[in-house]
Amino acid sequence: METQSDQNPAPEEQLTDEYRMVAMFSHLSIFFGNLILPLIFWLIYREKSKFAAFHAMQSLIFHIAYFVLMVFVVLAAAIVIMLSGLGGSHPSPQNALQIVTILFLGIFVLGYIFGSIGYAVYLAIRSYKGDMKKYPVIGNIVYKKIYGIIKNNA
Repeated sequence: METQSDQNPAPEEQLTDEYRMVAMFSHLSIFFGNLILPLIFWLIYREKSKFAAFHAMQSLIFHIAYFVLMVFVVLAAAIVIMLSGLGGSHPSPQNALQIVTILFLGIFVLGYIFGSIGYAVYLAIRSYKGDMKKYPVIGNIVYKKIYGIIKNNA
């Protein structure tokens, strides 16, 4: 159960509509301006609002991690395809393990994409409400960087 202190991380900070919108658009930038928009928001708001800076930095790091993992998975799939000969015109029946691996990677990629987008939208909605929701792992690191302490309940 969330308390009022879980929702507003810095009681001395007045959360304006502007700061909440910046936080929301930082998370929604997964659809557009993936790395650029959160970086711009963080550069502009790091001195104005810890709340906006936290959400912008958290989104930026998440988007970088999202991109790196996607590149890794696509490269792994390409390597499996090249090594198995599945890219040729006549794949052999002995390549069943490679086909299963590629199908698994494809399902993982789709789950990762839709899961990441869904969680980003969820965090966008919660941040617009003024809540301090965090991405797993990334959130605590960024929170400590911005606020200087770790809060475990968000």
